[in-house]
Amino acid sequence: MNRVVRVCVMFAAFAATVVLAACSPRYDWREVHDKDGAYAVAYPAKPTQDEREVKFASGPLPMRMQAARVDAALFAVGVVTLPSDDATLRQTVVDELRHGLLANVNESTAAPSQVMVRQAGDAPALPGMAVSAKGVASVGSDKAERFVSARFVGRGNHVYQVVVMATKAPSQEQVDQFLDSFTLE
Repeated sequence: MNRVVRVCVMFAAFAATVVLAACSPRYDWREVHDKDGAYAVAYPAKPTQDEREVKFASGPLPMRMQAARVDAALFAVGVVTLPSDDATLRQTVVDELRHGLLANVNESTAAPSQVMVRQAGDAPALPGMAVSAKGVASVGSDKAERFVSARFVGRGNHVYQVVVMATKAPSQEQVDQFLDSFTLE
């Protein structure tokens, strides 16, 4: 199995472990600061955490994840820690994460667009990449439709993947609230 698709499968498996807070979906937004990952984001529910080693073309790298689930949607941030502040490796990892996420919904033609990712304080925003797609799940026997919207950015020795994955897309307002809240600290 393609190692990039494994990253997306890892997110899906991680999503299965997230416990629902109530029977009906409720967005209970809360700002969470991750000191190790040096970011803040507003989650729609209490997030859980996981950490795994992920195989990239350059070799295995540690990835920490936080995720919260509301109804059929997973809101997650993955942070890959690089061995050093290497711009070429950062871009390679961003590209592999993006391709893997799109492969998970069988949508390799979705064109990325540039977004600006906020940094805390007076620091200037950093250029990042955004992608959204709908498609059919590419792994396992479940061929249900999937929605994905994500942003990717690298800074220093970290690469960030901020993603909403769902079988039924939440409202665009909820997706934007999560993605727009992501701030590098």
